[in-house]
Amino acid sequence: MNANARKKLWIGALVVFALVSVVRLVLTIQRDGIGDSSLWIALLIVLVICGITVAVMLGRSKGVATNARQGRQDVVVIPAYSTAESVEEAGAYANRVPGLMGVGGSPMALVVAAGQIEVWAGRRSTAPAWTVRRPAQAGVVQAVYGTRTIDALKVSDGATSATVIPAYSPLRAMGGSGAEALRRAVAEVGTGQPSR
Repeated sequence: MNANARKKLWIGALVVFALVSVVRLVLTIQRDGIGDSSLWIALLIVLVICGITVAVMLGRSKGVATNARQGRQDVVVIPAYSTAESVEEAGAYANRVPGLMGVGGSPMALVVAAGQIEVWAGRRSTAPAWTVRRPAQAGVVQAVYGTRTIDALKVSDGATSATVIPAYSPLRAMGGSGAEALRRAVAEVGTGQPSR
């Protein structure tokens, strides 16, 4: 099953769950009154809040990658989420990046251009937050993401670096990148060409 089919299956399961929950809530209210339905009401509120949060995060992730591309078709754009190390790396480059969460999880994008790798943060940024010169070393390192330490992509030229979670599948990357996404990102940084 490919990623698109899994995504459709997941969305379908959530829709079915929401519909069953609403029907059950209506039936319970009709039968027992509103007092006995508080658990289902709370569950639906949590479901709606989670759905809105995920939709906003996915929109922001896509927005940063689109902004980073800025009409350039000759570059590779790697959508990503920040790690705790990203804040330190931005600070080492003498930049304060607004909205960059200290524990990671902020939408970012790496643009693999001819002479440098641009690190973009923000949907409305007009320039990269910082850059890493090419040729750069790209590899998998351990990084802090939320409350966990997970595998992440680190790109470094010896003086400047960027450590991110590749987010080719933004929803899946919210929990951390898989080995396939990390391999793809390392290959794209190395070659400057899309691997798919």
